[in-house]
Amino acid sequence: MTLRNLTREHFQNLVALRQLDLAGNNMKILNENVFATLTRLNFLNLSHNGIVELLPNQLAKLDKLIILDLSYNSLTYLRPEVFEQIPLLWQLKLKGNQLHDTTNIITILKPLNFLHRLDLSDNKLRTIWGKESYANAPVTLATNLHNSNMPMPLALAKGLNYVSTLEPNEYHQSKRKLKLINLSRNLLNGFNMDWIYEIGITCPFKINLEQNLIKNVYALSNLLNTTNDCEGEIIMTGNHIECDCNLAWIYNNNYSRFFSDLQCKQKSTNLLTKFTQLRRHELCAWQSVQCPRNCVCFTKSELLHINCTGAQLDVIGELPRPEQVLLTTSLLDISNNRFTVLPLSTTFGYANVSKLYAAHNQITNISLLELPNDLTVLDLRNNDLTSLCADFLRVFLNESTKLQLLYLSANPWICDCSAQQLLYTVRAHRHRIPDVEQLRCANKQNVTPLTASLSELCQTEDSVKHYQYMNAAITTAALIIIIFLLIVALFFKYKLQIKIWLYGHNKLRCCIREYELDENKMFDAFISYAHQEADFVNHILLPQLEQGEPPFRVCTHERNWLAGAYIPEQIIESVEQSRRTIIVLSQHFIESDWARMEFRTAHQCSLNEGRARIIMIKYGEIINSALLDKELKAYLDMNTYLDWQDARFWDKLRYAMPHKVGRKPNTDMLEVNGRLYVMGQVEMNCLCSENA
Repeated sequence: MTLRNLTREHFQNLVALRQLDLAGNNMKILNENVFATLTRLNFLNLSHNGIVELLPNQLAKLDKLIILDLSYNSLTYLRPEVFEQIPLLWQLKLKGNQLHDTTNIITILKPLNFLHRLDLSDNKLRTIWGKESYANAPVTLATNLHNSNMPMPLALAKGLNYVSTLEPNEYHQSKRKLKLINLSRNLLNGFNMDWIYEIGITCPFKINLEQNLIKNVYALSNLLNTTNDCEGEIIMTGNHIECDCNLAWIYNNNYSRFFSDLQCKQKSTNLLTKFTQLRRHELCAWQSVQCPRNCVCFTKSELLHINCTGAQLDVIGELPRPEQVLLTTSLLDISNNRFTVLPLSTTFGYANVSKLYAAHNQITNISLLELPNDLTVLDLRNNDLTSLCADFLRVFLNESTKLQLLYLSANPWICDCSAQQLLYTVRAHRHRIPDVEQLRCANKQNVTPLTASLSELCQTEDSVKHYQYMNAAITTAALIIIIFLLIVALFFKYKLQIKIWLYGHNKLRCCIREYELDENKMFDAFISYAHQEADFVNHILLPQLEQGEPPFRVCTHERNWLAGAYIPEQIIESVEQSRRTIIVLSQHFIESDWARMEFRTAHQCSLNEGRARIIMIKYGEIINSALLDKELKAYLDMNTYLDWQDARFWDKLRYAMPHKVGRKPNTDMLEVNGRLYVMGQVEMNCLCSENA
């Protein structure tokens, strides 16, 4: 039996449903609101249906979805907003569709911060590069792309309380560490080893490129920084690799160990030969130019990047040519070196450079013989340039539009009568000089190439005195304005401290009350803490908040959660029903998986609403800060927190809480979404009677 024309009404009585399998029903287009009532769904299988499009709000209510199977449909394009609404997605199966746009794939995956498994086999992808590099993809995607045969990591399964369905029967540590990427049976026509470097693949790894249209595999000598004990495998079976000079790099740094099954076609015999049976001279009679010593070379955004920043070089020999990696132009970065002149344009590989970054050197002069003809970007900041020759200004600025960006700041420019052409050119082409406002004349105080005039540069003694008087008057007026602005800035800087003091001393609260956006929420705060800090929370923090003035309604997992209920669901519900989430940050907290999950849930809720909802309290010393996960460390770097040892701790905490006047503490049972919570004094009385 097949199902078609499903609507929201078919599932309106299944609000607690966790798994839904609709595979093989020939549903080409789904109703946009068909899943609107399935707010607790974890697993959704839509494979083998012929679906041609996912509508913008198709999955809007499925914010707890963990696994989504869209295999063997007719999808050619995926809307990014569809996946923005399922942020907890862990596994995404897209095998056997018609996907061909790499940039679209990268875009839809960016919001999926918890994505751990991805299958893109049997599609129409022609390249694994988009307009944006895979370096910008989520970290979890970059290091954990797995095919559908990989087991779910044990820690994640426990964290989602979904072990009974997803945890494998046998769990091997070595399998968990393996990075496996399945790109088989697509239309890839080339593969670049730079891709492995860009997405940060670590050993051991396995990349499946079977049954594509790959003819060439490209690399430079020092891109893949692996050791001889690195275990890796790249499967190329079913492609048509050509034995030529483009493959000669495979003999460098023992790369050949990654390609145990590689066969290539010899041009002379047109026969498939196992590359291990060929010697280097049989592939290529010439030695390809590799990356210069102490430099790093890689491909990105259709450019061959040659990065020699800080290598302490004073001369450049040969450079790799971009055609060696199937490109046409290069980007050369020689910043922070000891160059006094640029390389000659006759240097091997230098003519292909279109972007040249030579900042922080000792360059004193620029000659046309030192510049590639097709430059689009030239960075000469922080050098020793005092002027630019007339030929350079004419060829690269006045008569040409190829040079799009020219950086010239932090050089000792000499502004005198001989600098006329430099002054005129800088002003005429200021739109191509992004740092033009930062240019300064080294021989004239408070004069820039934009403000200097020839009458000032070639002036008489009387005019000199006149301009000195004017400059003194302008300087005095500017100082007065600056002092006034400084006083105003200091006033506004300490405005927050004044508000905290007023609120802590019950003064003028009507002027600082928070706008009521959370009238429907049941709690003022949810306290997240490690169980070792229960004494601090129950005997110090809770009494001050619930019995102080004003009193607050507080939720904790010890007294408000129901035993045996679904823990991730209770975390999400507690955060969503609270106006603030108080994090008691301690060494025990950062070592607790559940505590960190509560922080991530609160942080995601805060990001979704665009409001500051988290109050961070530092309790005790953080002995081992290395255990901080990236998301929590990033939050601490960008936000302030309260210190328990602060003398004004309680004033600051009450100021950070929701500003409501006259709230009475609830001492009864509270019902939220059909669940009863024990509140305040009632629960304390029960505890007292039990102890008695």
